Amino acid sequence: MAIKVLNSQGTKIYVAPAATDVSDCDKIKAALAAAKVVGCPQSLGEITETRAVTEYKCLSSNESAKALGAISRGSLEIGLLLDPEDAAGQKELKDAFANNEEVIVIIELPDSTGTGKHGTLYTFKAGVSAVGTSIEQDAAIAYKVTLEISSAITECPKEKTP
Repeated sequence: MAIKVLNSQGTKIYVAPAATDVSDCDKIKAALAAAKVVGCPQSLGEITETRAVTEYKCLSSNESAKALGAISRGSLEIGLLLDPEDAAGQKELKDAFANNEEVIVIIELPDSTGTGKHGTLYTFKAGVSAVGTSIEQDAAIAYKVTLEISSAITECPKEKTP
């Protein structure tokens, strides 16, 4: 049995204004046309959702039960090559940080079939909680953005080949 691998090369990050309608997968795919591409991502952290867990154990026996709490969404750290002339995606993130505004983030995974169709899409609202510029010897200047996921994460499956 062959191991299926989806390479990260070709992953794209888009930023859309917080008012963009992304209520279903068709609207998310349509939003890509107006969204701004964030140039040259170097790394994309982990999209996480967790639930608090409380375990209850009896003193009188070895019985136990667990109760699941509310969903908590993690932070997502994006590493980019700094592009001061990027008036699209990087500027949207800088402006969202400066103005304390949310953005809609759309992450498009590559389509492994080579058909040019969309790969799987992940969409969520986020606030920008941190930005940083890293300047090191013998390396490109990097720009790091930390996003705080503040909505449900919608996953749209990749488009099927007709």
